[in-house]
Amino acid sequence: MGQKRTLGVVEDSTGVHRRDLDARERILDAAWKNLAELGYSKLTVGGVAADAGVGKATLYRSWSNKAALVLDVIRSQLHAVPTDDLGDSRQEMLTVASKAMLRFYGSGRLRAVLPSLIGDLFDDEALREVMRVEILEARKQQSTVVLERAVARGVLPEDTDLSLVLDMWAGTMLFRSLFAAESVTEEEVGRLVDATIASPPRKPVAAADDA
Repeated sequence: MGQKRTLGVVEDSTGVHRRDLDARERILDAAWKNLAELGYSKLTVGGVAADAGVGKATLYRSWSNKAALVLDVIRSQLHAVPTDDLGDSRQEMLTVASKAMLRFYGSGRLRAVLPSLIGDLFDDEALREVMRVEILEARKQQSTVVLERAVARGVLPEDTDLSLVLDMWAGTMLFRSLFAAESVTEEEVGRLVDATIASPPRKPVAAADDA
């Protein structure tokens, strides 16, 4: 049985056309399903298109290749990194850890695809680099804004290793998602933040002097 489609009428320089308005959502859903069942290496554009009930040409209009599709699939699960000044560094750190990180690493969809995706990342250096630069590092830089504000307020010492703080939070959540039946809880996020404030990781003396 084919996928139910919602068609809309659009007009451009080439004339009037009927466009499948739900195609993008179905394609992303189908890609998640294929990632969970097959892993990145065995996922094919044709298979995703077939599961979504669209032709490959429809898919290629939005994504140039499989890697671009998978990265967009992952982006679809990302919540914006909250960097607003709330006047309370602990609350700002909690918000980043909970809304930007826990909602991602703890999501049921991501937990379903993580094992196969991580395995494929080790075998595909190009995909791993794009994932690191375009998703992980980009969001890490945004999150650092909140930690830098905490340093400026004196909540964290000047020699706090901000990158390591974020890696510790993400590492804990990722480990739990991979190896435990349940993700990190909101209460545990609070304990991670409180532990960071009480005893933050510090830069080596030479690195602190050079900063």
